[in-house]
Amino acid sequence: MSPKYVSLCFDDGYLEHYKIAKALYKLDVVATFFMITGLSEYRGKKLLIKDVKLVREIDDLGHEIASHTHLHRNLTLLSDKEVEEECRKSIEVLDSVLRGRTDAYGFAYPYGAYNERVISVISRYFKYGRTMGKTNRWNTTIDRFKIGSMGLRHLIKYPFKRFKDNPRLIVITFHDENILVVRSLVQLLRITDFKIVTLAKALSSLLDTHVFDQ
Repeated sequence: MSPKYVSLCFDDGYLEHYKIAKALYKLDVVATFFMITGLSEYRGKKLLIKDVKLVREIDDLGHEIASHTHLHRNLTLLSDKEVEEECRKSIEVLDSVLRGRTDAYGFAYPYGAYNERVISVISRYFKYGRTMGKTNRWNTTIDRFKIGSMGLRHLIKYPFKRFKDNPRLIVITFHDENILVVRSLVQLLRITDFKIVTLAKALSSLLDTHVFDQ
């Protein structure tokens, strides 16, 4: 039987995500945290990236740290040079915080917005690109720079049977949901035959390549 995975993703890197990372660790669950690296706050909420100690602790707990760009701009509205700048600056910050990693990071497109031009730039810097919205929401095909995901509100619209019978990768993206909601979802997932792993780990298995190994 082919393996089936669920990846829990947390976008923006809010300070509150630190508590979620610790709670998931206690549940023996890992997740992927996509962080904005060039802002101290976003949408009126403080971001984790300025607290190096906390980000390193999340990493030490076994979670995946990934990029959500440097300034969270819509990449489709930028020039190639500006997109490259978003990539380079984000990687520089992550490398500094995580003590100069040599492997590539994962990436989430701000607002889920991308096009082929953006992908051509992103693919030179990151090992995968994750979006949101209707595009490939259930990952019926797995394209490493067009990984689909859905919010919790979309997931609960579908019958549980469809969730169980769905293809091999489901990606659920959170922003500022309550920690109790996240815990409840984990309990629900545990009665399915999906394994909860980081997005990098799922892609490493499904695409059978060591490019994604952490």
